[in-house]
Amino acid sequence: METLNTDILVIGGGVNGTSIAMALAERNAGKITLIEKGGLATGATGRSGAMVREHYLNVELVRMASDAKRFFEEWPKEMGYDLKFQTTGRILLFDESDAGAAIANGEMNRAEGVNIETLSPEKTMKLIPLANLEDVKISLYEPEAGYADPVATTYAFAMEAQKKGVELLTRTPVKSLIVEGGRIAGVETATGKINADVVINVTGPWANSLLGQHDIPLPITPIRVQMVHLRRPPKLEILEQIIIDYTCGAYYRTDGTPNTLVGGEAPEDMSEIVNPNTFGLNADHDFIMRFWNRAIKRFPDFVDATCRGGYGSLYDMTPDGNPILDESPNISGLYNVAGFSGHGFKLSPITGEMVADLVTGQSKSSHDYKLFRSSRFDENSPITPARPYSARVHQ
Repeated sequence: METLNTDILVIGGGVNGTSIAMALAERNAGKITLIEKGGLATGATGRSGAMVREHYLNVELVRMASDAKRFFEEWPKEMGYDLKFQTTGRILLFDESDAGAAIANGEMNRAEGVNIETLSPEKTMKLIPLANLEDVKISLYEPEAGYADPVATTYAFAMEAQKKGVELLTRTPVKSLIVEGGRIAGVETATGKINADVVINVTGPWANSLLGQHDIPLPITPIRVQMVHLRRPPKLEILEQIIIDYTCGAYYRTDGTPNTLVGGEAPEDMSEIVNPNTFGLNADHDFIMRFWNRAIKRFPDFVDATCRGGYGSLYDMTPDGNPILDESPNISGLYNVAGFSGHGFKLSPITGEMVADLVTGQSKSSHDYKLFRSSRFDENSPITPARPYSARVHQ
């Protein structure tokens, strides 16, 4: 490949990279190129649970998630794309230890306009009659929550970006950044050089690998997470809602078939730090049994489920479980958008707009990217909930 010239280079072809490219193109920000080492959505995005919900423990995140949910409901219809968004409802289960926090967070979410109900175990049982709720003190119910297809979403964003002039380069690994006089000048790829005035690092768990020797590492840790597919027995085929079980950190999501995707975000589920280039792609036997046993405890009929395997994925975890959206303090023109900590998909439409504000200096988004500045960790100002839950790593 001969040397290419572009104004803005977005590195990373996942849902956030394509969202950013689309948002920048909509603002006529110049010549924009998106580069991806593999195919679109073949990294962490394609292995995402891709849930769409509004419940958060921080007001600004609630507002971002609410705007993103509206996007998933409205944008595909307006633009002619099918993101396979399914409204299933989402039920969050809490025991005595988190009941007070759940009540308070439900009230805060409702004050922000979220359709979320606080339910007794008796009312919860009417929604999920086959559940064992002996240890559940209270639940929160989001009837409008659901999930989308992360691959379809990424391709829709990419197609819309292309329509607006963005050039997509897949199967093109970036070898290193080019920095001249404290300013980004472009990148070296496996096939040649790309000159760029602005480079946006949206590589998730690979973010620090890209920075290499040019910049100080971001406070991001690549964590391997695992998910298991259980084919529900006929009795449980009515279980279509997403269940978030805060008593043990488990979650359950249908995929539109009789299969349930089971994952976990308790501390013991998220302790495996890995090299993102060599992590295990399949679920480990002990994780399969751990998650299956959690499912049986909550829904006893899962004892008759059939395990259809599982897979490993990656979270790019920050110390507060929230992303970094910021220009490098050391390299002018280099922007880092990473550290989504397992909840980047649902925020991706809003992230694109916020990063477009950051890069162009405009203020078109109603959300302030400064909340996600990288310096917050040095300032001892992490994004923390007033009423956190105890059994999950990210809130």
